[in-house]
Amino acid sequence: MTPGSGLSTLNGTSTRNDAEGFPAKGRGLKGIMATARKDQPGRIRVLDGATVDRIAAGEVVERPASIVKELVENALDAGATTVTVELEEGGLTRLAVEDDGHGIPFSELPLAFERHATSKIATAADIMQVGSFGFRGEALASIASVSRVRCISRTTAEDMGGLIELDGGETIRREPAPRNRGTTITVSDLFHNTPARRKFMKTAQAEKRAVMKILTTLALAHQEVRWLVRADGEIALDLRSSSSLTDRARDLLGASVVEHLARFELAKGGFSIGGLASRPTWTRGNREQQFLFINRRPVESASLSQAILQAYREVVPPGRHPVVIAFLQVPPGEVDVNVHPAKTEVRLLMEREVFGLLKTSLTDGLSLRQAADLRPWAGPGTGGGTDEAATRRIAEAETDALRHYFQRGASQGYEYKGVAAGQGQLFGAAALRGERDDDAPAASSRLGLGADQSLHPAPYWQLHRTYIVTQIRGGLVLIDQHNSHERILYNEAQRALEHGVGVATQQLLFPAHLELTPGQVQAWQTHRDQLGLMGFAIEPFGGRSILVQGIPSSLKNWNEGRLLLDMLDDLAWDDQPSQENRVDLLASFACHGAVRAGEPLTVPEMQHLVDQLFATDTPLSCPHGRPTLIQFTLADLEKRFGRT
Repeated sequence: MTPGSGLSTLNGTSTRNDAEGFPAKGRGLKGIMATARKDQPGRIRVLDGATVDRIAAGEVVERPASIVKELVENALDAGATTVTVELEEGGLTRLAVEDDGHGIPFSELPLAFERHATSKIATAADIMQVGSFGFRGEALASIASVSRVRCISRTTAEDMGGLIELDGGETIRREPAPRNRGTTITVSDLFHNTPARRKFMKTAQAEKRAVMKILTTLALAHQEVRWLVRADGEIALDLRSSSSLTDRARDLLGASVVEHLARFELAKGGFSIGGLASRPTWTRGNREQQFLFINRRPVESASLSQAILQAYREVVPPGRHPVVIAFLQVPPGEVDVNVHPAKTEVRLLMEREVFGLLKTSLTDGLSLRQAADLRPWAGPGTGGGTDEAATRRIAEAETDALRHYFQRGASQGYEYKGVAAGQGQLFGAAALRGERDDDAPAASSRLGLGADQSLHPAPYWQLHRTYIVTQIRGGLVLIDQHNSHERILYNEAQRALEHGVGVATQQLLFPAHLELTPGQVQAWQTHRDQLGLMGFAIEPFGGRSILVQGIPSSLKNWNEGRLLLDMLDDLAWDDQPSQENRVDLLASFACHGAVRAGEPLTVPEMQHLVDQLFATDTPLSCPHGRPTLIQFTLADLEKRFGRT
């Protein structure tokens, strides 16, 4: 039907046209389409090959690093044992990748640069079983469409290699050429035919850094490969083949990083995971040194990144990130690598299981919840704290010596508070100076301790009423009393909520009447049941008032209700209970209820606190990820004193 005849068919439906043959305006979607067509009267057409290639290149070729990634992955798929990369101006002017892989037959060189031509798969069914890096068959064609490319390759079966040159995707030269087995691809003048794309490139140094990051990632996954990188004529990376991930990590990340890494591994249900990860004491301000691999393919996965975050959540502070090199091995059919053109993002069919596997392997493999080698130690001759007789002899000797000093101080008019075994180590110096510690019992009641405690094999000191100093095997530790008590209270309340048994409640002799703000009311109503399990006995008292009749038994000093009000402030306006805000509730409870920095502790109180800390399943950090202790080895001390 000719334009202006009044009728046409659109998606099988007859519509009335206007004078130009387009559907009349004002008829919903058809009217909108008509307006667009009138403003842009182009017809649907099949794009020419050059335009298609450049569009495809925009998905695959973002910068020189994208090209290096594609070419190096092809080299690895070809079985290369040596990979050499050369860069000029970060790859903007020129880059080359040379390998000793199986090569490309001379007759197939033109086909290698055709779109959707690949040796990696044969049918659609192969996509879900792909074991190689590349399989789309778009990379070389996309690269060639926006640059000048020269490829020389030879297979073992051929006496002579072959050369092909392309410019903007068009073949300009093809002929035999000598070469040993393998392939060399040189890419020059990137984006010379798309100047708009060229303008978006960063500086040569920034592009070089991006390339080196890609190569670092691939080199971590392929320790068996020899890597050589030259940048502007200088060697930027030179790695011998290795059978050890630790050695390769040391070469790439540095010895100062690797000394803080530990191995982890776990296998379950046909999946396996392993690698290296840093201890909680070594973190970074970003995720630049987190490397995730699935079947040795570098990937980005929000789920796996979240698993790392949760594994370390309670042992590193917010905003800090561990170093992780994780290799996940899954059956090919369980992972879809056909999600992203650059093949960096993947979709896992059993994402929940893989998430749990990574989280558990990190938590258990790194002993994030264990610290046996950091427990206090009495020293040689006491059986590591198990010989009670030897322990008592040491304590009695210490007590006799301290009594002598205290008696001498008392004769000079100084006040002496009394010596329980070892207690003079805390208050002896203060007593000899005539200082008073009248507020010491407050911390004792807060920690749930009585005045008399049994002897303990390891000596304890309180430093600036904030840190507990004690000896361990091979050194000493400084323990933060507030962070440690936070961890103790958090774990106690956590167990109560998880098992629904509740923390023991101590009834107040005089119930406390508290007036709440609207936000505090919201928080109390949201977390009322959970607060009950944590040991708070609270009843409404009209309006915005509540009556607190009981508090957790571990909180002897709850600051006349201030602790509860502070907790409710932290949780104000939570909409509903959830796993996330339950963690916030526990952390707030632990933080506000813990003994403070600056509060004096007796030696039995310190002993009890440290024992409770090491009885938890996460003794190395408080619920906010701050460390509970810092270790100083004998080697550290000897170095500081010039003994080594």
